[in-house]
Amino acid sequence: MRITVVGIGNILLKDEGVGCHVAHALEDISLSHVKVIDGGTSPNVMQPIEDADKLIIVDAVRGGGMPGEVYRFQLDDITLEQKSFLSLHDISLVDSLLLMRRLYNIGEITIIGIEPKEIEWGLELSPEVREKLPQIVEIILAELDNSRDPQGETKC
Repeated sequence: MRITVVGIGNILLKDEGVGCHVAHALEDISLSHVKVIDGGTSPNVMQPIEDADKLIIVDAVRGGGMPGEVYRFQLDDITLEQKSFLSLHDISLVDSLLLMRRLYNIGEITIIGIEPKEIEWGLELSPEVREKLPQIVEIILAELDNSRDPQGETKC
């Protein structure tokens, strides 16, 4: 099974860059059969994730919760009314994922969203979001474990 985790965001805008910070935290963990990408704000991130059996996107998401709150949902869970406020980017993340699904052979798409507190110039995450990084990494590791059968083999 080809699994890709992509952290998306702009590290110059504090909590907007949380996906990139999570990608770097995952790079410090030995994950066999998992490709981890710091996607930043680059539209070119689409090419290396084509044909992924499972795609996990990590990004800042405005869901109306408390700063640092973590959301997990599938691409298909998003209604047309919701997609306009979920992404903090100029081009909707949801629109990009729907286009990728049509163009490439991408299987399951899971989005791990983190409620931002501060979207302003700065390289540091807010304390509320920074303290959630270990929990976010654990959620992603659990998501990866769900991709394995009880004997530890990767499902296909």
